[in-house]
Amino acid sequence: MHEGSRASTERFQVIAAAYGELSDPASRAAYDRRLMLQDPMRLVNDPKAARALDTLESLIQRLGRGRRALPARKRGRDLKLSAQVPLAIANLGGLTRVKVSYTTSCYTCEATGSQRPGKDLTCHVCHGQGSLRSGIRRMMTSCAFCEGRGHVILHPCLVCEGSTVVRDERMVDVQVPPRTRHRSLLRIKGAGEPAEGDGPPGDVLLELQIKAHPLLVQDGIDLRCDLPVTLSEALSGCVREVPSLQGTEKLRIPSKSRSGQELRIAGQGLLAVDGARGDLRYRLLIDIPDQAEQQQLATIRAAEQSVGLGAFSRREAFVHTISAIKDQNRETKRD
Repeated sequence: MHEGSRASTERFQVIAAAYGELSDPASRAAYDRRLMLQDPMRLVNDPKAARALDTLESLIQRLGRGRRALPARKRGRDLKLSAQVPLAIANLGGLTRVKVSYTTSCYTCEATGSQRPGKDLTCHVCHGQGSLRSGIRRMMTSCAFCEGRGHVILHPCLVCEGSTVVRDERMVDVQVPPRTRHRSLLRIKGAGEPAEGDGPPGDVLLELQIKAHPLLVQDGIDLRCDLPVTLSEALSGCVREVPSLQGTEKLRIPSKSRSGQELRIAGQGLLAVDGARGDLRYRLLIDIPDQAEQQQLATIRAAEQSVGLGAFSRREAFVHTISAIKDQNRETKRD
């Protein structure tokens, strides 16, 4: 047999024997006890022994698991955000922009945390390993002195201050589906924090909060609005610009309109499940001046007198009803 082949065979036999002993829990425990009896502090404080055993354990794991020993790619962290969307986009669907703030590796120091990586000192506690074995069971823990880096930063990065990460932000376009309800959750794939290495980024879980319209009030699938008009606009009629779901519309107010009268624009309300749309409903409210001079009041009274109180049909009907009530009360008292 070739000398190189014989050496390879012997090396494989040694590894196979070690795997057979260390992969069995009972044999592994006996192996640890023998080492502890020989030198109790050997496995605790000897970095060379710890590194050698780490190498052996890693090799055993690879022999036992094969391709599965390769580390899985770690995803970036998911982010939970909230965003306000206009009523029109929430109901009809459409695009909205969302600002996503996230943590990422520092671009300035290339995630080393140092201004001068070559000038950093090897950690004297973990001897550059970044981790330590401690306790009787030799549990692996991160080195507290160097924070797991394996080296001590002498000149921290001025941007990340040695943390290796910074806060960043970007704008993301989000497609809002039609008929979205208040506080609905929407998952945006790949918009979360970047992963370390070549792993895929995380997602954004977005809570959509519907922003109330400043003038329109929802009433089923209709939208209502109180529309103030002046007395002259109500009497003579006019065209007013009014709010709608997607902007504004022109509304014609007929002459001799009364306060409380409702006007409609059909088919411009909210979108229903069956695809139909409600109406826009405007209730007229005759507005009066907050302040009026005596001369202006006199002019108004003169105008009323010139028209005659009989021209105010609703007022006259109300006054007539009051008179009838008073007459009825008098008749009741006589009886």
